[in-house]
Amino acid sequence: MIKRWYLLMLLFALLPVFCDHAQGRPPAEVNVPELNSIADSNLSAGAVSGLLHSFSPLAQIYLNHLGLQDKNNNGTIDKDAGEGYEEFIAKYGNADTGFHANGIIHGAGNGKLEEPEIINHYYLHIRFNPDFEEETAAIENAVKAYIYANNLPLVWLDDEQGTAMNAVNRILGAGWQNKKLTEDETVSMFQQVTKAMNIRGLFGIPNNTGYYLLPELIDKKAGYCFEVAQFGFWFFSQLNINVIVVAAALNPSLVHGVVKLNNSNTIIDYFGTSNTYKVPVNQWKNLNPILSIGEYYAVEARRKKSIGDAEKSVIYYKYNISNICYLMELYADSPNRNDREIIALGEFFLNNTDIPGMMVSTDHQIGEWKNHFAYMLSILVESYSATGNRNGFNNIERLFNQYYSDDPKVKPFLDYYRF
Repeated sequence: MIKRWYLLMLLFALLPVFCDHAQGRPPAEVNVPELNSIADSNLSAGAVSGLLHSFSPLAQIYLNHLGLQDKNNNGTIDKDAGEGYEEFIAKYGNADTGFHANGIIHGAGNGKLEEPEIINHYYLHIRFNPDFEEETAAIENAVKAYIYANNLPLVWLDDEQGTAMNAVNRILGAGWQNKKLTEDETVSMFQQVTKAMNIRGLFGIPNNTGYYLLPELIDKKAGYCFEVAQFGFWFFSQLNINVIVVAAALNPSLVHGVVKLNNSNTIIDYFGTSNTYKVPVNQWKNLNPILSIGEYYAVEARRKKSIGDAEKSVIYYKYNISNICYLMELYADSPNRNDREIIALGEFFLNNTDIPGMMVSTDHQIGEWKNHFAYMLSILVESYSATGNRNGFNNIERLFNQYYSDDPKVKPFLDYYRF
């Protein structure tokens, strides 16, 4: 067999976060049993592609409390379908503005509310808004309860022992989170805390070294930029300050994560890495808490070469080419190769991605996206050939010729698998 010539470039993607804003364990009466069946149990090959056409387990909580219902089970909230699209926009504002994925904005104004659009809109415009206190309280409690009950990674949530809260209490004194402060005062307080903690920056690639959860970051006082940004998200959330973690590729080999205060668009960069790059506020990409869970699993999947973690990374971050491509690779190299599942994953990406836009992106990571895409196409060629799917093969051949015609290895590779 001719070996796939494009090595999958596992440059890590920086991550999003979220946190709780209420202290202690969530109320016992909060429960979401209808979601538990598709939580974070181990999945076998062949189970993931079907879940791509539905909302992730955590996203279901937001839908339930924001008047949305995916009646046709296609994984989006559709306009003119009685699913709550119009009512949501009328009440909470236009969320059909697209979302960043693979270097470009997807889904803007397409009459669909995709999962990232809904979750981003909640954290940007609904959470802690005085007009939507009921929705905020319900979602925060239900999400927190679900994460604890299902042992999801505490990427942006304190543990039940209060490791993060106790650490900050030792610096600021108990009750600091109950103060009514200006945004400037909260920033000064955060700087006081991080200076006292003296968190040391880590170097290298998380895929090799692992990913610290929030309690681990507090205990070890060391972390990557996105882990410290997640702590910032937790901190400001305790004070009901509307924040989100954002990231940008500062150059082709450096992706940086920081926390942004949404009301003022203020960037808080603990390490100061972005200061010399002068990144405009509108070029920072929103990375919401659900995507951060997907990226945690993506890092663990690469570190452990774990199919189970790779599957979870796709469930929580299904529009990310690196996550889908890596899972396809693991399936392709498995002794029990499942070509049907590989094809379903690849076709989901092709059908839900603006490929021409991605391939001309000016994002610093464009080289990574192109390498991932070529690798994905090569895996699909193998699977279409193995299953005798001529239409699929012809489509991939067209894409190869359209985007990689200058590579002399393309024609021999396609000829080898032609049937």
